[in-house]
Amino acid sequence: MTIISKDNANALTKWGLIVLVLLCGLYLLVLSILFQDLKYPRDHPYLFTLETLLFAFGCGSIIFLMAHGRGDLNINTVIEFIVVSLKFGIFHILLQFSGFYSYVFGYN
Repeated sequence: MTIISKDNANALTKWGLIVLVLLCGLYLLVLSILFQDLKYPRDHPYLFTLETLLFAFGCGSIIFLMAHGRGDLNINTVIEFIVVSLKFGIFHILLQFSGFYSYVFGYN
């Protein structure tokens, strides 16, 4: 006898991850508004843009590898690539503006 069915477990996992990502994004957004760490992007705008694009598209491109390996390449793969790339790009920018990267890499 199972307490949680497979469908309920999938829904719980899915919505739990969505809520967790949204809460982390909201937390980083609040920190970004409070700290506004723009020193590195202002000092090195081209490098910051390049690393943001590489971070976003690099993480997003893994979706194609996963879909290919599972034999499920279709138009939804492109949509998922765009969503994942946007998510990682936004999180990269929020991590910079919140001061996380300056703290981790000692950029003052």
